[in-house]
Amino acid sequence: MLTYLKVRNLAIVEELEIEPGPGLNVLTGETGAGKSLLVDSLGFLSGSRASSGMIRTGEEKMTAEAAFHLPASAVAGLQALGIEIEEDGPEAELVIRRDISEAGRSRVSVNGSVVSVKELAEVMAQALEIHGQHESRLRIAGRTFRELLDEYGNHGARLERVEELYRQWKDLSSRLEDLAGSERDRELRLDLLAYQISEISAANLETGEEESLREERAVLSNAQATIEATSAAFSLVSESEDSAIVLVGRAEQALAPLARLIGEIHEIHQQLEEVRIRLQESARSLASMAESVRHDPIRLEEIESRLALIERLKKKYGATISEVLSHLEKTRDEHEKLTNFASSLQRLTAEEEASLSAFREHARELSRLRQETAGRLRAAIETELEDLAMEGSRIEVRVVATPASGSRLEIDGERVAFGPDGYDRVELWIAANPGEDLSSIQKVASGGELSRVQLAIGAALFRKSQTGSSATLVFDEIDSGIGGVVADAVGMKLKELARTNQVICVTHLPQIASFGTTHFHVWKEEVGGRTRARVTRLDEREARIDELARMLGGSHAIDSARAHARELLDRPADRAPARARKRSPARAVS
Repeated sequence: MLTYLKVRNLAIVEELEIEPGPGLNVLTGETGAGKSLLVDSLGFLSGSRASSGMIRTGEEKMTAEAAFHLPASAVAGLQALGIEIEEDGPEAELVIRRDISEAGRSRVSVNGSVVSVKELAEVMAQALEIHGQHESRLRIAGRTFRELLDEYGNHGARLERVEELYRQWKDLSSRLEDLAGSERDRELRLDLLAYQISEISAANLETGEEESLREERAVLSNAQATIEATSAAFSLVSESEDSAIVLVGRAEQALAPLARLIGEIHEIHQQLEEVRIRLQESARSLASMAESVRHDPIRLEEIESRLALIERLKKKYGATISEVLSHLEKTRDEHEKLTNFASSLQRLTAEEEASLSAFREHARELSRLRQETAGRLRAAIETELEDLAMEGSRIEVRVVATPASGSRLEIDGERVAFGPDGYDRVELWIAANPGEDLSSIQKVASGGELSRVQLAIGAALFRKSQTGSSATLVFDEIDSGIGGVVADAVGMKLKELARTNQVICVTHLPQIASFGTTHFHVWKEEVGGRTRARVTRLDEREARIDELARMLGGSHAIDSARAHARELLDRPADRAPARARKRSPARAVS
């Protein structure tokens, strides 16, 4: 149940807040006063599309807030979204807030947790159902009506399985299409892959090879200089009478006698000994290098050629030898797959056909369930229409397939269009008056008939709704095109729905408004050259009489209009539905 709604900066709404009560809440006021803006704000809070164009002129952002009390049994799905829910006995509180800035940025929070607009829609599906004039035409036509039929029949589990199988088939079908499309270029691709494999394989690359070659090239490029430098260094260190090794050895010998007696000299003697040993090691290394290094222009040319080859391969296939080798492995894999194209195509074709067959089986079962449910929903809608002064109306809920010659799905020998929800198209056909032929609801229903059919559908659905009384039902000007006795019947039907669900109804008809448990009056005023909408809860009886009289008699509430308004309010609160009156002998005589 909606317990609080506050809206800021929505069109002509500067700031409005209401606290709806249980039962039937009615909103009345002149056309353009802003009644439907409150319904729009609930749609905004339900995840409907929003734009900065909705923001009141001169303001930076629009905000809508609402609080709901839900049965504790309805919160499991919300907790699964990670939303903190405070439970107070049999009820839990849900607080929704949504902002949209002038720049178009939107922010949504549920009980303080930031959520996406998609998650908001999932949350509000537990709390709110909105039926407006425009929505009604969509909700009772074609595929959207199919969704209502599935809801009425509780087909959720079967529908989810059909959607899952459709996604699996769609994935396989896309892969098969890609594979079949690649056949056209397969030979060219195979030639290219074979060339790349041959080119890289012939090089016999090894990881780390490039670094080793560069080091060897550096040595060979500087061979003569290396020989001269190492020979000169060896001579200075070891060969001459005044070489480093000889001189250090002499210094070591000079200190030897005292090294046994004086500790400090002993340490110096040891250091000299270490220096001599290291010089000897360096001399051996220099001698070895001087002997091993050879000026070899042939080997240098080989190295330069090898490095040039590596560089060419790197430019074509990767920044390093490792990347080039990785490209080789991928190329081999692709070449193998294309080489085995026929077997891959055959395997994938078999998988796709099996997937489509599984989809067909479950979609056919879903269609059978829809056919069964259509009969029950038809009877339920006709029963509700009796209460709405459409006793002679006949309804058909038709579950049909759409022929599609190019479709992959064949049902009973005919190719039909299909999608994630199966292959059914659901239509509502009606004969609004006895003796008329059935026709599509979109073609024959007047505005008043369409409104009553919508209300009948809503009543039938909500009696079966899994959320039950947890949903607040909102009807925006569902009284369009009706009046008189029919308006009275619609008001009674709304009152009947309000016994189990909280109902919020925007209406221009005093007959309907008189049924309200809680009555809000919306009007607009001009302040400082700006128009703004205002709302007042009519708690006093005289205030309600004044508003009903305005609705009955225009801007000047004459005495007869006020008297009629009192009669409307004084009628029995619980009046029997139309079909009950019809079956009552006393009513029949009167």
